[in-house]
Amino acid sequence: MSEGMSAVEAEVRFNAIVEEYGKYLRSVIGKVCPTDMGIQYTDIEQEARIRLWRALQSGKEILDPASYIYRIVATTTIDAIRRVKARREEQLRVVEEEGEEEGPVLMSAPHDSPERKAQRQQLIDKVRGAFDRIANDRRQAALLHLEGMTSVEIACATGWTEPRARHLAYRGLKDLRQQLRAEGVECEID
Repeated sequence: MSEGMSAVEAEVRFNAIVEEYGKYLRSVIGKVCPTDMGIQYTDIEQEARIRLWRALQSGKEILDPASYIYRIVATTTIDAIRRVKARREEQLRVVEEEGEEEGPVLMSAPHDSPERKAQRQQLIDKVRGAFDRIANDRRQAALLHLEGMTSVEIACATGWTEPRARHLAYRGLKDLRQQLRAEGVECEID
């Protein structure tokens, strides 16, 4: 696609790709989107279409639409998983109060004292800060590895070769350990 493509031409190209690869897009979502996290397939599809539209609008030339769609779906799904994990809060227990007529009461787990919550938040902040200080490619590879992806899956999701994905994940984890040690956090990351 040329840089001089108009919005109308980009829309025509987008519609043609969606028409030809729409079924493929939905099948990829079905393969990569976890079913146990409450992520809606339609949300992934919508975000993937938006990313495809933006790429076409910016003038990006898409030579292999199937491969590009797979990468978009994989990264969109990974982003959705991250958002779910970031929002996930420890669940509150419902306890029936004996002798109370008001009904069930929500109580947090006993180990969730304010001090414990503050310590956990400080640790989370240190880990986020450690990730922020790692080079972008290494950070991305390490995050994907920590989410359980293999180097082959990381390569597919990012468009890298498998050796590069493996190398970046290894280096990213090494950098993360060093950054955490500098923050006074000792942990085993593999």
